[in-house]
Amino acid sequence: IFVADGHIENEIERVQKRVSYAEPPHLFRNLGKGKFQEVTQKMGTVFAAPKVARGAAYADIDNDGALDVLVTTNGGRAYLFHNEGGTTHSLRIKLQGTKSNRDGIGAVVRVTSGGDKQWQMVKSGSSYLSQSELVLTFGLGANSKAESLEVQWPSGQTDKLSSIAAGQTVTIQEAKGVISTRRYSKTSVKASASSN
Repeated sequence: IFVADGHIENEIERVQKRVSYAEPPHLFRNLGKGKFQEVTQKMGTVFAAPKVARGAAYADIDNDGALDVLVTTNGGRAYLFHNEGGTTHSLRIKLQGTKSNRDGIGAVVRVTSGGDKQWQMVKSGSSYLSQSELVLTFGLGANSKAESLEVQWPSGQTDKLSSIAAGQTVTIQEAKGVISTRRYSKTSVKASASSN
């Protein structure tokens, strides 16, 4: 879970001494079983520094299966934080509607892997003046596949799949199933903070 922070009142310190305009972001690592650990300070000084953040958008910019984040600030720089990931597995799902809208907005995808169940909804808009990619990323931990995957489309259609390998982006078309797969192949990315 990532939270981009920054107070909306630029002189908040004048009325609330313990609150500041620029605030540090918060990043939490999913430990499983509903437990999270804050890891903000482990991400380095630029990441953890207080900012007047206004928006955050997520995407896998280098096709390695790990979500990267772009943070915009009020009157300041934009920051692209490249996720180096780790050694765990992930599975990315891209939906293509036919009866439902073409991007599958509103569809719910449920994944079961190694006995763990998780779900996500495809949605537009994720943060102030920001749009994250519509591809859903599921962290599978040590599991190399999803035993089952179910898509509930806005039209009412339900598609069920089984034994989907990790390490790829799978495109699922409504009522048809898997229409393409793309293995991760990390591309070179030069991440840096850019000026507005």
